Amino acid sequence: MQPAASLGALNFALAGAREGFGPFLGVYLQKQGFDPAATGFAMGLAGFAGLFATTPIGALIDRTPYKRAALAAAVLAIALGAVALIATNSLWLIGLSQLVIGVADTSIAPLVAAVTLGIVGQQAYGHRVSRNEAYNHAGNAANAALSGVLGYTLGLGYVSIAILVMAVASCGVLLTIDKGSIDHGMARGGEQDERSTVRVLFQTKPLLILAATVFAYQTANGAMLPFLAQARTAAGADPSLTTGVMTVVSQATMVGAALLAARVAKGRGHAGVLSIALGLVVARGILAAFATSWWLVIPVQVLEGLAMGLGGVAIPALVAEIMEGSGHTNAGLGGVMTAYGAGATVSPLLAGFVAQYLGFPASFVALAAVAAAGLGVWTVGRRLLGKGAARGQTDRLSAEPA
Repeated sequence: MQPAASLGALNFALAGAREGFGPFLGVYLQKQGFDPAATGFAMGLAGFAGLFATTPIGALIDRTPYKRAALAAAVLAIALGAVALIATNSLWLIGLSQLVIGVADTSIAPLVAAVTLGIVGQQAYGHRVSRNEAYNHAGNAANAALSGVLGYTLGLGYVSIAILVMAVASCGVLLTIDKGSIDHGMARGGEQDERSTVRVLFQTKPLLILAATVFAYQTANGAMLPFLAQARTAAGADPSLTTGVMTVVSQATMVGAALLAARVAKGRGHAGVLSIALGLVVARGILAAFATSWWLVIPVQVLEGLAMGLGGVAIPALVAEIMEGSGHTNAGLGGVMTAYGAGATVSPLLAGFVAQYLGFPASFVALAAVAAAGLGVWTVGRRLLGKGAARGQTDRLSAEPA
């Protein structure tokens, strides 16, 4: 199998494995008797772990030649964490499993980005990311369908079987990628200079603007699907079937959206793609507040698919553009994904407490407001920043059309 073809298969398999319980976790904990606040706490711990681990992991990826082995270790840790999660009814042990899953999951995105960049190079990277994301979302849809069937017929705990299957498949695909096909210098965006990683990240202003935007993006996105599933379950819907259908709809939409992102980027740039994604999140949150029937739930999930498909392509592509020539591309992606992890941590906490005291519709409106704030930061930040990024490079964010 050619390395580029292996990337497609790898992203398909990794998607199902890294999703873990994902959207099923909320309804699983709900069925175990946990209230929305406790559920939000447990769900937020994975993002909390990623908050501290992602940037150091990204810096390590810039230096290590063992990227395939690191990917295999991460995906197996997620599978073992998922099995441990269903083996206990203790909130603290569930939280510990979530911490393990969070650290492992947060390393996968920069590892995949590094392997991809090391194989295809900077010029083809944006197009390849679009294809990677299409395979990724197809894998998520397949995993959600399998998980939904297992949960509906056997019980939610059996969702872990799907995770184990995808983890083993991921390791099998990794064995087909020749380690010699990865150019590790190209994978980190060039040779590193004498500056420390921390200094490079904080001196790159476009990266800081992107990180703030990504924080708002994932704060708004993170809890919307699982809390919408909880709202439907509280209204009497079957939890496995509801979550499975919702996830399949959104992931199937993401496949087309990821492929569409490359075409949109040709005219509006990846910065414009991210703007569109944020606007779609705002619309999704507002519509979710009124989604009391499947006739509205399905459009909400289509909006999620469009927003996440576009954003999933735009974010790593923007990081690669901003950090090109720095030698710290994966550390830069790690920094942005730290903001993503922070959003993943805050999202269920915010949604959980708002839902606890004001109800589920109010929680969706609150998440939509966060996305609107992120769109404002992205729009204003790109225009105020002007020229003069770190190292004297042209600020690509300002150069791209809105």
